[in-house]
Amino acid sequence: MKSITCLDLFAGCGGLSNGLVQAGIQVRWANELDGHAAETYRQSHPGCNVFEEDVNLLYRRMLDGDKDLPQPGEVDLVAGGPPCQGFSGYNRHRNVEDPRNSLVESFLDVVEHIKPRYVLMENVPGMLSLDNGRVPMLVLAALESLGYRAKLGILQAGYYGVPQNRWRVFIVAAAVGLKLLEFPIPVHAFPRTTIFGATAFRANVVKPDTAGSDLFWNPKSTVTVGDAISDLPEIENGGGADEMAYPPPSLNPIQENARRGASVLYDHRCARLEDLMFARCVAVPKKPGAGWLDLPENLKPKNLLRHGDDRYPNRFGRLHWEGTFNTIVTRAYPYWSCVFHPEQDRVISVRESARAQGFPDRVRFAGPLSSRYRQVGNAVPPPLGRVLGIEILRAA
Repeated sequence: MKSITCLDLFAGCGGLSNGLVQAGIQVRWANELDGHAAETYRQSHPGCNVFEEDVNLLYRRMLDGDKDLPQPGEVDLVAGGPPCQGFSGYNRHRNVEDPRNSLVESFLDVVEHIKPRYVLMENVPGMLSLDNGRVPMLVLAALESLGYRAKLGILQAGYYGVPQNRWRVFIVAAAVGLKLLEFPIPVHAFPRTTIFGATAFRANVVKPDTAGSDLFWNPKSTVTVGDAISDLPEIENGGGADEMAYPPPSLNPIQENARRGASVLYDHRCARLEDLMFARCVAVPKKPGAGWLDLPENLKPKNLLRHGDDRYPNRFGRLHWEGTFNTIVTRAYPYWSCVFHPEQDRVISVRESARAQGFPDRVRFAGPLSSRYRQVGNAVPPPLGRVLGIEILRAA
């Protein structure tokens, strides 16, 4: 396997980079506009040159020959997750100053200028239904127009050791003449879940290789909520601390791996539930599958009660030790998802959210509590970055 250097655009707090580095890829440059996320990235990637600016300004500096930026021929892999809204097709003769330019086009501008050997683009499943699925097809066509072979895969993070139901879309590309990587084969069992809006891309879902029989696939066990967070100290509603001592030794290899390289437990703090929300939290039973339908009538949210059915069973849901996390989003908000701790009357902490994403404990998140939750929720799970990085190195 050859050495691979990487530029991570739209790097966030570094989830994708974290996984790529674990795989053995050298992430030497990154750009992230959000200051708090960029600071988190710097702290956890001390050897990386982190830029903190609009990607279009970064691209303009590249065109102007700024020697502080990576040059064509220095970057083997351009990676990142640009938002796809507004992308309507890559015009190679467009005006770089045009404010209507989408961030996907900006990503492709950098690819065209840098000419990396490989490209890795990540996005949310909503990309597949945006404009009736036209956007991913245009991205693939744009990459091919720039001299790459490209393909799309839809990956479930739970298949790769993440204790969470999280679907993500990846587009990978290799310069013509290079081997195009294979998407990683699932290695963990995970409950069957639905990916919405992907009907036209069903063939792109990366599935276990069962070949119609369990004899052909011998998966590792599902990583559960308990596997991920049962070792973390008890805290109260709105409680916790930025730093605290670890409790007694971890209970399983998942927790041991999470703790590796960390001497202090960071970010085990949770958002405070106001009185009504807290009363609902206390009233949700501590049992598998419990949620808003289990609340007494006077505490059931009126906007959910109006439907009179179980269309939203995860709202005000309580996690359970043998289950998995719902998709971690940008806020631990009971109206949105199942975020009540299995045994404690509170929402999950930033650190518990990070464990659900597969972040190592040594990653310390910068900024106010709301920003830390948002950084974690926006991140690519590091284990996904790792398995993709391994496949890139194999292809190289």
